[in-house]
Amino acid sequence: MTTLKGPFFTDDAVNAPYWWEAAKPATSAEAVLPSRSEVVIVGGGFTGLNAALTLAKAGREVTVLDAEAPGWGASSRNGGMLGPGWATFDTAMAYGPEKARAIVTESFHALQHVKDVVDRERIDCDLSVVGYFRGAMTPRAYDAMGAQLDRIRKVMPCDAYLVPRVEQHGEIGTDFYHGGLAIPRYAGLHPARYVAGLAKAAERAGANVIGGVRVTAIERQVATFRVAVGKQQIEAKQVLIATNGYSGPLYPFLQRRIIPIRSAIIATEPLPAATMDRLMPKRRMLAGSQRVVTYYRPSPDGTRILFGGRVLKVSGENVAQANAAHLRKQMLQIFPELSETRISHYWHGQTGFTFDKLPHMGQHEGVHYACGYNGTGIARASWFGHKIAERMLGIERQPSAYEDLPFRSRPLYYGKPWFLPLAVLFYEMRDRWDQR
Repeated sequence: MTTLKGPFFTDDAVNAPYWWEAAKPATSAEAVLPSRSEVVIVGGGFTGLNAALTLAKAGREVTVLDAEAPGWGASSRNGGMLGPGWATFDTAMAYGPEKARAIVTESFHALQHVKDVVDRERIDCDLSVVGYFRGAMTPRAYDAMGAQLDRIRKVMPCDAYLVPRVEQHGEIGTDFYHGGLAIPRYAGLHPARYVAGLAKAAERAGANVIGGVRVTAIERQVATFRVAVGKQQIEAKQVLIATNGYSGPLYPFLQRRIIPIRSAIIATEPLPAATMDRLMPKRRMLAGSQRVVTYYRPSPDGTRILFGGRVLKVSGENVAQANAAHLRKQMLQIFPELSETRISHYWHGQTGFTFDKLPHMGQHEGVHYACGYNGTGIARASWFGHKIAERMLGIERQPSAYEDLPFRSRPLYYGKPWFLPLAVLFYEMRDRWDQR
């Protein structure tokens, strides 16, 4: 954790997630690697810990390994927003209306799964169904939202609805948008508290959750796997890779299919209650319709604004300051009255995107995987962890709509998204053109 200096930072501003003020991921100094485990899970985030919880409750011997502290990655760095997957409908329609309906329906199961786990395991993570509003950047974008709703309603019921510009101040205190889309059943939570609660729940169920150990190789034997952790090895009957945007070169099959993309968030200093009431009257989860997306929300206690989007710089000097300034500029476009408001936290993390914009779960050469949440991973990662665990147990009651989706790479892609700067530039140009 480093301090941040600059005219728009608070005196105690830090380069660390705001969420860590309440629940900073930590490793256990007493952890000892076993020589054998029925199941080894690589990755201690939402996916891995939900899988561990389901497996351990079924009586399996489970070891979760994370290169950092469990939950250190995107699981404790994201915006804490989760909801039904209406946005995936058009993408899923490439596989036909039945598959699209199944995928969206499963997103409601995913959301309910998180609610059930939080309730059953008594996880204090500020989970609240507050709804969502996505602002239309242009009148054309507003019309496109309406057209999408029409397409969805031809296939299945949909409770999302349009909010015209004359009524948008009931959703958000800005004139920046031209109306937007409201989704009532969207929820928000405190992601760091949620992932910390998952780790404790998995441990209570009997799972061994170990942080600060990096898996360096997975070797298949005749009937088992050897999982290398440095010079040590663990023999396992089953292996699950749940590293998503942090997968790296460990498993080339996933490295060729997961696109690691950085996303960053800033948190404002505490704001007056009257300001929060005016800017975010319903305390909803919020976003804009542009292709290079921004997303934002009130903090769970309703005192700050957390604002996220893409990073401007990934290396070099003053990376945090440059990215924080970029996000602050975007925030002021929406809320110009915050021009004197200072920033208390900046942080970033890596999300895992896929070429078809859909998440995937499955098995390759005996190794199980669940990944590729495309920036919307809280509910889906939690659900995927549970569902892949059911498959590993051989007790899957209802197959997932995602299980039979082809998981393809692209020629010349080997894990480094060399095309990303060009893609971002292209989408930014299209966003600017649309706003003319």
